[in-house]
Amino acid sequence: CHGMGCDEGALIELCLTRSPEQLAAGKKCWEGRKDKALFDYLGKELPDLTYKNLKYLLLEILKGKKQWDAPVDEARAAKNADIIKQEGRGMFSSMDFNKVADCLLAGPPSETRLLAELYEKKYGKSLKAKLEKKGPKVWAKAATALLVTPEEFVAMRLQGAMKGFGTNEKKLVRLLGGLDHSSRPSMPAVLQAYEKKYGRTLRDALRSEISGNFLKASLAWISALEDPAQANEALTTKKFDEVEDTDELLDALLMENESLGGMMASLDARAIYEACHGFGTSDSKLIKIVSARSKPHLQKVAAAYYAQRDKPMLHRLRKETSGWYKKLLTYLVESPEDADVRALDSAMDGLGADGMAIVDFLVGHSQARVRAAKAKWEGKHDKSLVDRIRSELHGSNKTLALQLLKGERDEQGAPNPTLAQQQAETLHKAARGMGTDEDSFILVLAKNSPAQNVATRTAYENKYGRSLDNLITKEMSGNLAKCLQALLLPPADYYAMRLRKAFVGLGTSDKVVVRVLGGHDKADILAIAAAYQRKYTSHLKDSIKKECSGNYKRLAMAWVSVPDALADPDAPIEIPEETQEKEEAPPPPEPEEPEPATPPPPPPAAYKPPPAPVYQPTAVAQPVAPPPPTFMTVPVPMGVFPGMTVVVQAPTGQRLAVIVPQGVGPGGVFKVPIPAPPPPQIRYY
Repeated sequence: CHGMGCDEGALIELCLTRSPEQLAAGKKCWEGRKDKALFDYLGKELPDLTYKNLKYLLLEILKGKKQWDAPVDEARAAKNADIIKQEGRGMFSSMDFNKVADCLLAGPPSETRLLAELYEKKYGKSLKAKLEKKGPKVWAKAATALLVTPEEFVAMRLQGAMKGFGTNEKKLVRLLGGLDHSSRPSMPAVLQAYEKKYGRTLRDALRSEISGNFLKASLAWISALEDPAQANEALTTKKFDEVEDTDELLDALLMENESLGGMMASLDARAIYEACHGFGTSDSKLIKIVSARSKPHLQKVAAAYYAQRDKPMLHRLRKETSGWYKKLLTYLVESPEDADVRALDSAMDGLGADGMAIVDFLVGHSQARVRAAKAKWEGKHDKSLVDRIRSELHGSNKTLALQLLKGERDEQGAPNPTLAQQQAETLHKAARGMGTDEDSFILVLAKNSPAQNVATRTAYENKYGRSLDNLITKEMSGNLAKCLQALLLPPADYYAMRLRKAFVGLGTSDKVVVRVLGGHDKADILAIAAAYQRKYTSHLKDSIKKECSGNYKRLAMAWVSVPDALADPDAPIEIPEETQEKEEAPPPPEPEEPEPATPPPPPPAAYKPPPAPVYQPTAVAQPVAPPPPTFMTVPVPMGVFPGMTVVVQAPTGQRLAVIVPQGVGPGGVFKVPIPAPPPPQIRYY
């Protein structure tokens, strides 16, 4: 009512969307501030000539006549419906608007809605239509508002503020600012009513009508009031001795903690947007955020980013980054299941399968994670993962992979010493005589719990005087031997070993590094880093610094060394300084996920080993040859699989029959030693 004229719409909103207790408190506050009587002031601002009927209705509400929590009286509602029907029946008869107002205010809001339902059912016409036909326009606006729930009325007013040409921002401020988590109606109730009535969320409606800081403030206000933890503040701020129900307090604290995580995710999402927005990307800021968060929290950040921008966060990050930096960032931001699906796709796409990538997936992860990734992969491709692995692997490798994929391994089982003795004897017998019964090793080690495998390993060493690892290395080779040995190790030790092998030799297997680092959560990767230091007496961070480069190196170093800032907020967050060095050996351009294609075989000339390779081959055979060895590269033709024989011609002109090693499929390559040149008169066929 301030200024020229009176905004009757605002008065109607205030009186119809506040409980009697709130109106009484507001009246007292206003009168104390203005030193005036509110009723007298409204009487002056709402003259009888124009607002007589509306003034009566609003003043009755301010007096507390409308009780929100009173019981519903169906008989009274039916009687009031009949009374309203009798008002203004004739062509020349007028309606007693004050009498109708008394009928509408006789009970709580739910009784008023029942009155409208009874009226329509009995007389075949809507009560809203009669009120709008017989009453003055402004009075009818207030009277018909009493026929809907307060939250639906607010939703209608919000829609009205955004309808038509232009947006009434003043009305939006008044409506949104008047809601609270404890108000009646509350913000969550209004959001639900709006979406139910108009088929879209209020957030989406606001995004289409307003912008800038007003939009940011509105969305932040909605998010804050939508939080269910707001109602727990009165309980969680109490001293522990003052709380009667400790279980209720614990539930409230857990809810507040979840709410705090959501708030932090929202702030992180905004910070990531700012790091990527504008000219260039602030990689230091991006690395600092990602490396100091857990993977579950990063999932919340991705959800918050989508809620704020209506675009996937991962798409923006992949657009702003490149090379191995981009790949590692992708693995970190994705959920564990999505990261596993990406690793499986990379391992099985193209010519030949990356057997060790499949081993990494099956051996080092929990059965629950394997099952979740299997379900995710099959949902994405509409195919059976079992069938795909069956077609990609062969022999004992396939048997072992399919056994692990069943998810029958007892991960928590306690060791059984008697069973360990029996299994040690079974494995010893399986390795005796001509050939090795590889299936026996698979059935024992792939079904045992990690603790049982340790017990079996110890029992074998005690009984036969040599290690089970040595037996496996002697009797088997390739990925099968590596996988069986991995089953004897704790997961952290196994992945530390995989990282060590990725760093050793000519060039670094960045694909392995990205897959191992990106596929593990913060706690797991810190355990792997500790195992790496224990086994090799050097820090994983230092090995990464030596073997990797660019922002890829900085992110990897930070991920394995920076703690989770939300779990340990006092821990310092130190990330490597930015350098001008370029990333070496970048992966192929997106959307290709596998590493670069295998190079063609060398021409029939004196073979020279290539300079530092840009990638790692799918698998490498390691024949034993007298020093100094000279090797040639052999490509595997289509239709040829591990264990089969191919005939190749050496640079010296010799024709050699070589066996394709395990783990190398069609399209892959392996190396074989070149024998000394034969005498000219001798020819080999």
